[in-house]
Amino acid sequence: MARQIKQENNYQSRLLKLIPSEIIAAYLVIVGFIPPGYEHSKILLTVITAVLLVMIPFYLINFQSVKGVFQIIFTSFSFLVWVYSMGGPFIYFGLHEPVAGSTLLVLWTLLVPFVVKPENL
Repeated sequence: MARQIKQENNYQSRLLKLIPSEIIAAYLVIVGFIPPGYEHSKILLTVITAVLLVMIPFYLINFQSVKGVFQIIFTSFSFLVWVYSMGGPFIYFGLHEPVAGSTLLVLWTLLVPFVVKPENL
């Protein structure tokens, strides 16, 4: 299924196309392999997040037929919002606030489809 947002896409379709579900799933699987208390978690989580973040534009362009720059930017930021809401490497840098992460995730998920429309791409 191509993820390029088109004029005929409704709110729900835009929402689904702006959440990088495959990348989030990959993140969750990889993070699941890290044992609790692993001494290099800070570095590993940072590298995993950075690599997957860099992969998003290539994945969207090459495998999902996305051409809109703003869609790629918003989808990449959606990944960061999801990672932040789960803690990710932000915990180790003192940047994670669970309540803020949860709130940001809900608001971002609800509002971004209103912002990203075909005419904005």
